[in-house]
Amino acid sequence: MTPSTTGHPLAGAGGHRTAPAAGDGPGCVTVRSHRRAAAVGTGPGTEVRIRRLADHVERTTAALVFDRAAGPEASPVRHAAVDECGTRALRAVSQVVEVECPDTHGAAGPDAELVMPPHIDREPALLVEAVARQLPRDDDLKLVVEAHVAVENRLLLPADGPSRHETLHTSAVVVDVLRAGRRVAEADAAWSGDIAYGLDRLRERVEQALARAAAPPRTAAPRVQLLLIDGSAGAFLHEVCGHLLESTRHRPSLLAGHLTRQVAYDRLTIDDNPRHAGGFGAHQHTMLGTPTRRRPLLAAGRLAGLLEDNVDGPWRAEDAWHRPQPRMSHLELAPAASSAALDSALGDTSAPVIHVHRLGFGSLDHRDGTVVLEVKDATKDDGRTRLEPFLVTAKARHLLQDVRAVGCAGTLHTWSAYCLAGSGSLPVGATTPTLLTGPVRTLPHRRLTPPRPAVRHQTRQPKEERPV
Repeated sequence: MTPSTTGHPLAGAGGHRTAPAAGDGPGCVTVRSHRRAAAVGTGPGTEVRIRRLADHVERTTAALVFDRAAGPEASPVRHAAVDECGTRALRAVSQVVEVECPDTHGAAGPDAELVMPPHIDREPALLVEAVARQLPRDDDLKLVVEAHVAVENRLLLPADGPSRHETLHTSAVVVDVLRAGRRVAEADAAWSGDIAYGLDRLRERVEQALARAAAPPRTAAPRVQLLLIDGSAGAFLHEVCGHLLESTRHRPSLLAGHLTRQVAYDRLTIDDNPRHAGGFGAHQHTMLGTPTRRRPLLAAGRLAGLLEDNVDGPWRAEDAWHRPQPRMSHLELAPAASSAALDSALGDTSAPVIHVHRLGFGSLDHRDGTVVLEVKDATKDDGRTRLEPFLVTAKARHLLQDVRAVGCAGTLHTWSAYCLAGSGSLPVGATTPTLLTGPVRTLPHRRLTPPRPAVRHQTRQPKEERPV
């Protein structure tokens, strides 16, 4: 059992381990039992054919310690992980990060089996069958249903508090609409917990996707305004706001130092709420064992907070083998009191307005704040014309400042995806009303593939930010 480590050098002079530094902050050991399962099926018809894609189980132990005394060029965290559970694993990771082994008295116990629900291996197939049987039929288009389920039992052992147990249960169902083997539209539902949020509306979303897929394709104009509907504003704000406000000592946000200043359209009030009921990726504790909380990011366009790598930061990681980082969870954009502002802005546009139903892959360059967004499913002329996929690129700060209007509560929709970053592939989401951007320039579509970090389990990494 060899611990995998990141962070500070762990040996002192002569190769002996040094004592924990006086400046060390809180630490936490996390014992995980993590199981993932997936299935895919085609339908509808007299028979639904289902194929299991994966069934992966992993039990690990990881330690994370925050170092208050880390210098400006040093990492504030020490991290180690081993590929088993139990007392020996606790001691191994504790020695590597140089903290006292957590006291498990009164806890469920690291040697106790972190029991998995017996039905998880059947859950994806049951979801696929239930969805496939209710899908509308189309002779020209093929529908493929894919379901993913993950259950993770976490035993959190903070160095300075009582043990905590949390079960994370996430599910996602994606329906791809294919024409001649090429995906032309899609619909999905994703949620955390045992209640299937959004699944009851999936058939309606599929019917809308089929209608869009049947419309004739056209190329987008060189300059357009984006009307982000059906939750696509969540993907937009994830990139231009959420990632822009992630800030570490190695890579500070471009808006660090702008607290309380006007940095965006004055009707943008955005929070990150990891406890959003049913929100994809919702969770109760950070990887430091502290309770999660709502974090204001923008208040009427003014910078209200950052996602920072401090003791109180929103530390997250996909699994034991990824180093935790401050990451967003579920963004909430406050809706306008009425539709008046959006109606007025739509009557005063300076470029053709297109309806964006889905954004695909997005990325933010933290060096200069440039965002690239893939518009993969958009229509114009009230849905009578489908646009071929295209790209939009601009500075994130300009996009935030040039938002023209936010819709009312009647336009609220959810968005869910897996977000790939240095701390792994994490479920994220948003609840947003319709949002109208200012004019943006379009670019021809090209396949965007994010870089894949060297991690232990390569097969877990998605190719883009979408439930897969």
